[in-house]
Amino acid sequence: MCGRALVILAGLGFALLGGVLHPARAAGSTPPEPPPDLRLGQIHMVETREGAPLWELWADRAELREREGSAVLVKEQNPVRIVLYAPQGQLTCTTNRVVIDLSSKDVRLEGAIVARTEQGAELRTEALRWISATRRLTTAEPVIVTRGGLVSRGRGMEADTALERVRLFHNITSQVGGAEAAGFLRPLPPGRGQVR
Repeated sequence: MCGRALVILAGLGFALLGGVLHPARAAGSTPPEPPPDLRLGQIHMVETREGAPLWELWADRAELREREGSAVLVKEQNPVRIVLYAPQGQLTCTTNRVVIDLSSKDVRLEGAIVARTEQGAELRTEALRWISATRRLTTAEPVIVTRGGLVSRGRGMEADTALERVRLFHNITSQVGGAEAAGFLRPLPPGRGQVR
């Protein structure tokens, strides 16, 4: 009887201290993501600073996660569309997912990103971060930047919003020739491209 009372008291003490028992997880597995604080469908958002727009976006679904300080916008049928504004111009992007930091208003784009400026420059990558304070773009991922007839590829990038100044960091290659040059990294057939 004394052993039983001890187990009951220990359980009661655990519960009073706010303890919660969870089923055991496999090693290396991540805990399930908590549900969002708010879910919205078919959303259009505009963020401004001192009366000027920072960004504007459209998404099939949005989830507000106040505990994490973020809003997550996702593609269900249509890509998420976001326009990033800067004094030198604007950049219109489509992507699978956008995460907005609610305090800094920084924007993180994830998956199948295609971004175009008003002047026709284009950026393609899988991950991109826009820092609202500086209105700069950064990524550590592979990128393709097309501007006029010049196609540049590399890994890692920093650029202004209008893609007027772009800095690639690693494995940089460029080709003049526009859209036809987009496949320029394909291997040449045997015997071609050799110096004689």
